[in-house]
Amino acid sequence: MRRNIPKEHWHEELDSFSRQHEGWIVRVDVADADGQVRTEARDLPLNGVSADSPMNNRVDIMVGEEPDDHVTHVAEVVDVAIDLTDDGAERALRIRAADGSTTVVEFRSPMRAADVDGLPSPSR
Repeated sequence: MRRNIPKEHWHEELDSFSRQHEGWIVRVDVADADGQVRTEARDLPLNGVSADSPMNNRVDIMVGEEPDDHVTHVAEVVDVAIDLTDDGAERALRIRAADGSTTVVEFRSPMRAADVDGLPSPSR
């Protein structure tokens, strides 16, 4: 399943997504329009995902032990969606750009956010 996020809600939805999943271990892959896939980051904690500004269509993905460890910038974003498992857990964030590329932030272990409430956050 996939839940598309309307453009006018990117900023607030990505902020909420970041708060819910901060510290979760992710992999960031980019598939170019021609199908070539490259891994930007592997097995790193998610720091956050943000819509740069309502005035442009850029999304920034921050992963690593420190906020500046690794940042992936996706320019000219045309679509943002969340991939869900059959039981409703968020599996991945999918960001499609105007150039035909797709950036995927995938969780190592998808879980419903409600299932992890009350667990200690990762130590930093």
